[in-house]
Amino acid sequence: MEKNGKTGGDRPARLIDVARRAEVSRATAARALGGYGLVNEETRERVAAAARELNYSANVVARAMRAGSTRTIGIVVADISNSFFSYATRAIIDTAGQAGYQTLVLNTDDDLTKEIDAVRVLLEKRVDGLIVVPSSRTKYDHLVLESDLAKPLVLLDRRVEGFDAVTACTDDRSGARAAVDLFLERGHVHIGLLFATAAAHGTETAQPKGVVSTVLDRVAGALDAVSGKAVPAPVIRYSRSELGASREAALELLAQRPRPTAILATNEEMALGVLAACGELGLSIGSDVSLVSFDDTPWAKVIAPAVSVIRRPVYELGYAAVTALIREMKGDGKPASIELPTQLIDRFSVANLLKK
Repeated sequence: MEKNGKTGGDRPARLIDVARRAEVSRATAARALGGYGLVNEETRERVAAAARELNYSANVVARAMRAGSTRTIGIVVADISNSFFSYATRAIIDTAGQAGYQTLVLNTDDDLTKEIDAVRVLLEKRVDGLIVVPSSRTKYDHLVLESDLAKPLVLLDRRVEGFDAVTACTDDRSGARAAVDLFLERGHVHIGLLFATAAAHGTETAQPKGVVSTVLDRVAGALDAVSGKAVPAPVIRYSRSELGASREAALELLAQRPRPTAILATNEEMALGVLAACGELGLSIGSDVSLVSFDDTPWAKVIAPAVSVIRRPVYELGYAAVTALIREMKGDGKPASIELPTQLIDRFSVANLLKK
């Protein structure tokens, strides 16, 4: 007996159950519900009515796989809790949805092993394309199959060396240079640099092995700004992107003598670590310690003083990544890699020492 979408044994209704209720073949029911092939209108309506009566839900993914496409995009993100990646993911989901694609999102915690597993899972689900935030700038075997891309692919936020894939990034080198230039223009000569990287174990003074391309770009940009200037070398610390770790790293920077008067934090966790450390030491942001952070998080503009930032066009980056991927998936040729500009937003967290 069939009742309320259930059949014998209380199992969900299947296509064959709909066919029997409508008194047609399984193939005819599939054509009627799928909107393809030759089915007269009376039969189509009878099959639709049977499906409604049984509360039948078609296995859209299976049907799409038979057609050669699932209309699904896989997203592999490094840290969904980070506002940059959460906003970028939202942009990807919105843009993909407007183009008729669903999205599957997996988080890796910036761990290569988890990334490899995430890509495997998405390939098994037959996604049409991938957008991946790579956790390694050198490892990419899991993204290729028989010397070609396993799926149409766009790398988001980071590049992979020696890998011929489309990338969608921002010009972080120029952003870091602009931040340190602002410090120098306002008389800061003792500068601290706080770099976020999953490659760090605790707080490290030397660059850890395995940092991603964004770290290299930001280091290079900061050092570009002081190159040839008669100022001391910046004090650098590398830290994992966690508040506890960034606070410890900031405390180490602020323990230097002479103490840095300005700090560049390369993401929101690093900036929060600086705020926590300054609060613990009784130091005021914008007077005792100046601060610029990468990424314009919502809290940066509402705390006092509002924090100066290197703004990256996050939503635009996600949009560009999906647009490029869809072009690849449609076979319209390989799009060029994308590098969007950053913007220095000067608020109130950088003191002008030349006026003191």
